[in-house]
Amino acid sequence: MRKFGLIISIFIFLTDRLSKYFAFKYLTGEVINVIPSFLSLRYVENRGAAFSIFSNLKEGLWNILLIILPLSVCLVLLYYILKKDLSKSTLIAFSFILGGAAGNIYDRIFYGKVIDFIDVYIGSYHWPTFNVADMFVFFGCLIIVLGFKKD
Repeated sequence: MRKFGLIISIFIFLTDRLSKYFAFKYLTGEVINVIPSFLSLRYVENRGAAFSIFSNLKEGLWNILLIILPLSVCLVLLYYILKKDLSKSTLIAFSFILGGAAGNIYDRIFYGKVIDFIDVYIGSYHWPTFNVADMFVFFGCLIIVLGFKKD
């Protein structure tokens, strides 16, 4: 099961990287309406934390924290995946979070920002733009919060 967890994390990481590559290549300056009045694809650079909070702070210590904190979480998750006996649902949740967090950490380390491109909205209300990594971190946390333990 441990290998399965790592495979899930690697698959999520690679899917995130590939989607961000295509977003950068094809969406820069473009907006693609997938479902009118609900979903579009547009390239956004997020220099802050989740939902772009703190994105207006100057670079420096803040950028280092945005790498060190998630990296620490990734190392703890990796330890649990490799060394602890986890239920299937917890293994999947941790693997989702690890893969997603690794995708966003990669962006922060190599680009100093995270690439977002999925824009969900109703009318003029827009949810903060997000990416594939964010979705998997969310789903992993949701599995944990809902406490799916029936394996």
